[in-house]
Amino acid sequence: MKILMIHKFYYIEGGAERYVFNLTHLLENKGHTVIPFAVKHPDNFETPYQEYFADYFSPEQFSQTRNPLKRITTAQRVIYNRRAQQKLAQLIKDTRPDIAHVHSIYHHLSPSVLQTLKDFNLPVMMTLHDYKLVCPNYIFLDGKRRVCEACRGKHFWQAMVRKCFRDSYAASFLTTVEAYFHYFKKSYKNNVDVLVSPSQFLAEKISQYGYAHKPVLVQPYTLNISEYKPSFFPLDYFVFMGRLTHEKGVHFLLDAMNQIKDTSLYIIGTGPIEEKLKRRIKEQGLSNVKMLGYKSGDELKRLVAGAKFTVVPSEWHDNSPLVIYESLALGKPVIGSRMGGIPELIDEDGDGFVFDRGDLSGFVNVINSLVHDQKKLSNMGKRAREKAEFIFGFDNHYHKIIELYELTRSVSSSDN
Repeated sequence: MKILMIHKFYYIEGGAERYVFNLTHLLENKGHTVIPFAVKHPDNFETPYQEYFADYFSPEQFSQTRNPLKRITTAQRVIYNRRAQQKLAQLIKDTRPDIAHVHSIYHHLSPSVLQTLKDFNLPVMMTLHDYKLVCPNYIFLDGKRRVCEACRGKHFWQAMVRKCFRDSYAASFLTTVEAYFHYFKKSYKNNVDVLVSPSQFLAEKISQYGYAHKPVLVQPYTLNISEYKPSFFPLDYFVFMGRLTHEKGVHFLLDAMNQIKDTSLYIIGTGPIEEKLKRRIKEQGLSNVKMLGYKSGDELKRLVAGAKFTVVPSEWHDNSPLVIYESLALGKPVIGSRMGGIPELIDEDGDGFVFDRGDLSGFVNVINSLVHDQKKLSNMGKRAREKAEFIFGFDNHYHKIIELYELTRSVSSSDN
């Protein structure tokens, strides 16, 4: 089968890209041809299809420039990127794919590419990595970083009033216009045959806010489990890994470390609040917190494998964090907040614990009860690895994806 894999980035930016490349490698290893379509970028991996990629531009130009012509040009490409359509059309003509698997296309490629796919009568399956279809800010947070579902899939003016996107009226205005444009044009409703969500939580929100008539199916992400060597004999630390932003709950972790004395926290990652965190650690004398910066590959796996457990204290409705998949695969229990799809990945007291958002005492109590219980940590780690092998492994995921592709082709043919 020839699969057209569409995602705005062709380099590793975050969890969505890691899944796209995991899936690409899985499909290619099973004998399928995967044809990528993305935007050109200096960090892109090499591919023979890069000549077809859409030209890169920065959507941030809309709010960063006062030049009205640049603003208009940027807005046009964010809302409906005709250049991306032209590039994609040529790629389809030259490669003749059997199906299109769409991921995140917003802003850089724009939903205009969905119309192009249907112009060529391609079956279209879309994996959702966030809440963009029903929330202009992607993540159900308003401009003050409060959990928010005010738009409810159609009241998009709320995003502009609440300054949701990047705390900017200009950027929020643009994403509001974008959302209304594709809502009235029915870009997703008319041009996507099957929607797939990694979490039940996201699937229910998408259905609740306007897509109940569409197949919205749940399929978790996948990992190449053989690349993750578990360890059940941890050292004396636990880890947070991820982008350092307010909604990830890292400041909450520092609050907790004031009350946790018998183990250390390793913070792995970089991001916009990195310097604030460093200053706070120094000012409060948190000698039990170490910031390790960006880590990847074998070094990252080694650090996580050596930990007692990992923590995911997200303060937003995190969809289906790959850090949990990776932690479980490395034999690490996970302590996560009861937000979004996080609880779906954790078996309470089996391979981890779940706590309520902002419940500092509850979180601290769990940490303190675990740090000296080596037997419990080891048993939980073994159950974590077993679950990862069963649910997230390549073979199981491959069969599920092929079933979804066949369903998508069936739905598409019945609509034509």
